[in-house]
Amino acid sequence: MSVKTPQALRDATTESKQAGENGRVVYEQFILFGDSITEGDGNPELGFSCYQALQHDYKRRIDIVNRGFSGYNTSNALAVLPRIFPTPQQGPVRLVTLFFGANDASLPDTTGQHIPLTTYTTNLRLLIQHPAITSHSGVRILLITPPPIDEWGFDGWDEPGRSARTAGVARAYAEAVRHVGEETGVAVVDLWGKCMAEAGWTDDDTGKDSKLLLPGNKKLERSEALARLLYDGEF
Repeated sequence: MSVKTPQALRDATTESKQAGENGRVVYEQFILFGDSITEGDGNPELGFSCYQALQHDYKRRIDIVNRGFSGYNTSNALAVLPRIFPTPQQGPVRLVTLFFGANDASLPDTTGQHIPLTTYTTNLRLLIQHPAITSHSGVRILLITPPPIDEWGFDGWDEPGRSARTAGVARAYAEAVRHVGEETGVAVVDLWGKCMAEAGWTDDDTGKDSKLLLPGNKKLERSEALARLLYDGEF
């Protein structure tokens, strides 16, 4: 265990950008906002954690805040955002990740989480433009596509013979995130594409009108790559 010297304590305070009321140090923040995939980031049993890696890389400089909410879709996110996001005075936000879609993409009349694709894209734009976020000067936003679906991973989760999530629908919601990013100029992490590349799939394999099945579809043999990457069928 290391003991900070008075000089080290002074250094720690000068690394912050602002001072709050009564001289209290206010650190800038990165906020990771998403569903259960974000909430579960940091579980040591699941291997690499982006949340923990950021905490390590930005220690004593920026607070990394996990605001993952299991089961949430983009409509839930819009409802809760004003209540969980700090004001610039409470803590200036430098970066916010928006990682929703896995629940939105559930099929209608299954889990109760489904959000139609057009509403999903509208919700993403509303999140990007929300005053709770844009009130932070210079804040950067990062969109993350929902991951692929390994339909095999949902054995025991869904009703017998009925799946609440499919590989093809997951692709459509990932494409919607990329389109919103292009329209708004917001950076996008194409998690869906990266995972599918690990499964050996490329954009040349299936066009938008192709009837070829995607890796993860239960009509194909199970993809070992997706089974490894998607621990519960969807990440």
